[in-house]
Formats: sequence, C-alpha cells, structure tokens
Amino acid sequence: MRGLICDDHPLMREALSGAIRDRWPDLTVEEAGDYPTAWACAEAQPDFCLVDLAMPGADPVAGISGLRARAPDAALVVITGLADKDLLAEVRACGVAGVFSKNAPTELMLEAIRAVVPGLQALEVASLPPRQREVLVLLGKGLTNKEIGLRLGISPATVKIHVARTISWLGAVNRTDAVARAQRARII
Repeated sequence: MRGLICDDHPLMREALSGAIRDRWPDLTVEEAGDYPTAWACAEAQPDFCLVDLAMPGADPVAGISGLRARAPDAALVVITGLADKDLLAEVRACGVAGVFSKNAPTELMLEAIRAVVPGLQALEVASLPPRQREVLVLLGKGLTNKEIGLRLGISPATVKIHVARTISWLGAVNRTDAVARAQRARII
C-alpha cells in the first residue's frame, strides 16, 4: 500500500506523514511540497493522496485535476484552511473522497483515509476517553444533557464538559455537527 502526503508546510506534512506511519507502519508514504512534485509522485499510483489545496505550482482545481489524471484510482482526501464554498464545490467535482479543515482532529482524517482505502485497518477510537464515547453515543440518540446525565449517573454540568471535549476532539462546531462527523467516520 502506498500513500502520498502533499502540503507546502514542512511541519504539517511531516506531522501528517508521522501520524499515518504510526497508524499503518507497513504503508509506504511519499511527500510533496508543491503540485509539480505531487504530480510526479502520483505517477507511482498511490492508493491515496492527502492533499492541501493551497500549494505552489498550480491553482487548487488544476492541482487536484492533475493528481486525478496521474493517479485515477487513488482516493483523494483534501485538507485545507480555505473556506471558499465555490472553490470547495469545484474541488469536490474533481472526484475527491472528502474535504477536511486543517482544524479537524488527526484521528478523523485517518479514519477518512481508512474508510476510502480498501485494506487499511480500522481506526481505534481509544484516544476518545470511554465516558466521552458514551456521551457521544447518547448524543447520537438525541438525548439532552439532563437525559444523558440521568442515564450515566452524572450531573448535567459534567455532561456539558464531556460534550464540549467531544466536540473539540471531533473538530466540530456544535453537538449536531459532532454527531454527524462521528457517524461519517463510523465512530458511532
């Protein structure tokens, strides 16, 4: 199995590569800091490409299209700090498997990669403490903080703390977004 990590910031690129190598030590990971290098690396037919949109060498749509042309079977997962909805719609139209904010938790991106690349092992969710996982499951059932507290035998204030930490862990903006992200990542 082979992966390609593309980001023009060395620290980000190395952090993502490290997280992927830690999760899947047998995976071959190449790195690129600009689109022309990414295109050259894509000729090796990686199973997936984790790509920052804003890199030197091409505009985002041309960059992603170039990767798609050179590695047509690769799962393309985009990470970005850009929030331009029209641009992101154009990028999605290029056949990407997912678009994630650079603020999303690493675990969520790893699970997204695993979900779109056959053969990669499922992500362990051990980094989410058991109580927060319980709260997340109950959030998914639509329970209020008070109802969750009654079920778990804890105060609504404690539930509120667990909910806030869970939202943060998932990189979500609110409890509804947290549930949606967890369901998409098959955490719950």
